[in-house]
Amino acid sequence: MTGSQAHNRREFVGRLATTAVAVGIGAVAAPAVLDAEEIKAMRAATGPGPSVKPDTSWLQGIKGNHAQIFDMPAPNGGLPLLHVRNYMHTYRTAFEMTYPHVLAIVGMYGFTTPMAFNDAMWAKYRLGAASGVNDRVTKAAATRNVFVSAPEGEFLGAEARIDIPGDSSMTALQALGTRFIVCNNAFNFWVGRLAEATNRPAAEIRSELEANMVPRITIVPAMVIAMNQAQAEGASYMYLA
Repeated sequence: MTGSQAHNRREFVGRLATTAVAVGIGAVAAPAVLDAEEIKAMRAATGPGPSVKPDTSWLQGIKGNHAQIFDMPAPNGGLPLLHVRNYMHTYRTAFEMTYPHVLAIVGMYGFTTPMAFNDAMWAKYRLGAASGVNDRVTKAAATRNVFVSAPEGEFLGAEARIDIPGDSSMTALQALGTRFIVCNNAFNFWVGRLAEATNRPAAEIRSELEANMVPRITIVPAMVIAMNQAQAEGASYMYLA
């Protein structure tokens, strides 16, 4: 790594840390899209924390099917979820194929890590402010996980460049067979920043977040390994911007 690259990485990690500790000290807007160097820094910028026993259940059923793993480091108002929704819906309408013959796997890390947690955690730790997610109606930092669900016929609750159909929500996608995984390294990074901001033990915050996860999300040891595992099983890859 050159001196310039090291400086850029430190600058990015510092910016990320400032964003992630927005709890109680105001918000710093997160970038809508991360470039390649930022993605690498995000994946590498993990603090100490507990590991997890590998759970490979999310890999089951990939072989022999139309499976795709979606790389989603930034929420971008829910637009990445719209791409997953279009993947599942178009296979159904154009090819008359559905789960389990069509499988979507969404990898969350970086600024999408908070999407793994429920409304209570978003309100308590100001995760909307920390991840740069605004409410579609109030235009202020979201105080609930606006990506989890939406009333039938309405739009997703996140402010975005375009209106995102409510059936792009995580719950709606899960109903179509979509699997969501979250990076344990990124999980630990957020735990560390929240512990620092609230002056509480990291283990305590980790336990609290684990107890308040959105249902049916699998914690994987590292997203970089998960991407490799999925493709080794035959899944194609798509980066979600």
